[in-house]
Amino acid sequence: MEPEQANVDNVEDQEETLPKDEPESKGEPRSESEQAIVENAIPSEEILPKKEPGQPASKGGEDQNITYNDQEKGFSKQDKDKSLVTRSRMSIIRWCLLVIGILVVIAVIAVALLFAFSYPRNLQPYIAGPKVDSNFADPCLIEVDNKYYAFATNKFVNAHADQVNIQIATSDDFNSWNLTGKDALPDVGAWGVGDHTWAPDVVRLDDGTFVMYYSTRHFSAIRHQCIGAATSKTIEGPYTPQATPIICPLSQGGAIDPDGFRDSDGKRYIVYKVDGNSMNGVTHSQNPTPVMLQEVDPKDGFTMIGSPTQMIDRIASDGPLVEAPSLLQAESKGSKTPVFVLFFSSGDFTTRYYDVKYATSTTGIKGPYIRASQTLLQTGVKEGKKLFGPGGFDVAADGTRVVFHSGTSGTSVTRQLWTGALKVNGTEIII
Repeated sequence: MEPEQANVDNVEDQEETLPKDEPESKGEPRSESEQAIVENAIPSEEILPKKEPGQPASKGGEDQNITYNDQEKGFSKQDKDKSLVTRSRMSIIRWCLLVIGILVVIAVIAVALLFAFSYPRNLQPYIAGPKVDSNFADPCLIEVDNKYYAFATNKFVNAHADQVNIQIATSDDFNSWNLTGKDALPDVGAWGVGDHTWAPDVVRLDDGTFVMYYSTRHFSAIRHQCIGAATSKTIEGPYTPQATPIICPLSQGGAIDPDGFRDSDGKRYIVYKVDGNSMNGVTHSQNPTPVMLQEVDPKDGFTMIGSPTQMIDRIASDGPLVEAPSLLQAESKGSKTPVFVLFFSSGDFTTRYYDVKYATSTTGIKGPYIRASQTLLQTGVKEGKKLFGPGGFDVAADGTRVVFHSGTSGTSVTRQLWTGALKVNGTEIII
C-alpha cells in the first residue's frame, strides 16, 4: 500500500470508531465519551460563576450574560467597574472645564463692560459748570481711591479777617462738587506772608504720601512770590510746609503756578512760571514770563535735580504773560515717542482776554514745544455754556478729566470751578 492511501484508510477507521450522536433518552446515563463532549461545551466556572446557596437569582440571567459577554470582549467585571469610574471622572472634568470656561467668558465680558463705561479715555469731550458757585480760582485735580479732589487759591472771608489759604472741594462722581470748608494749608511756612497763596497742585508720591506745591509772597520781597512744598500722609491734609521755599528766583520776579508731573519713566518734575510781570511796574516794560521745567527727586518730590529748562515764553499775541502751566503725557499714533502737551493761560485774568492755549512736543519732555494754531478755551459761548476769561486749566493723571475756572456775568471777579473732559488726537486737543 502506498503511504497516502494508508493515511486515508486510517482516517476512515478512526471515523468508524467514533460514536454517532443518538437522541438522548430521559433517565439513561451518558457514556463517558458523551459526558466528556457535553462538559467541553458548557462554560467553565471561571466564565459562569457558581450560584451560592441563598443568592437571589438574577433577572433573566442578566448578570451572567453581562459577565460572559464582557469576558468574551476581554474585560472582567472589575475592569468594567474601573472603566465606568474613569468615564464618570472624565464627565465631571468636562463639566468643570465647561463651567470654568463660562465663568471666564463672563469675567471677560464684565471687564470689557467696566472698561467701556468707566475708563476715562472713553469720555467724550465736554465742559460743564459752574460746579462751585463761589470763588475757586486756579484749581488742580487729583483722584484718590475713586474720589476726586480739587484744591484752589486762597479765599478771603469777612474782609480778610478769616482766610482759607488753600480751599478743598470733593466729588464722588465728578459731577456734584462740595466745598469741605477745610484749609489744606493753615500754615504757609515761616518764609511766607500768606495773604497771596495761589494756584496749588497736589501729587501722590510712590510711597503713598502727598506733596502740595503752592506759591505765596516772600517776607523779604513783598511784591514777589516763591514756590513752597508741604507734605501730608492724607489727601486733605493739613499739609506741613518746608522751612524754606523750593523755587525762588526773586531777581527775575519770583515764581508762581507750580504743576507736579510724573513721567512714564518714573522721573518727577515741577513745571512753573517765572513771574516776570510782577516786575513790570518797576522796569516799566514787559518782562519775560517763561514756563520752566525742573526735575526733582522722585522720593520726596521737591529736592532739585539739575537746572531748570525753559519750555515756552510769552509772544506778542499772549499779552503781558503766559502762566498756569499743566503738563500731560499722551500716546502718539504710530510712534513709540509720546506726545507731551503743555497747557497754559495767557493775558490778564481780570479781563475777557484771559484764555487757555496749548503747545506740544513729539521729541521729549524738554521740547521744543510747538504752539497750536487755535485757542483751546476763550471768552464766549461754547456748547451752550457762557465762559468769561477761562483759565487755570489742570489735567488729571488719567489724561482726560480736567478742571478750570471761569468768570460769570461778564466778570472774572468770581472765578468758579468748571469741569470737563478732553481728547488727544495726535497733537490736536479736542474739548
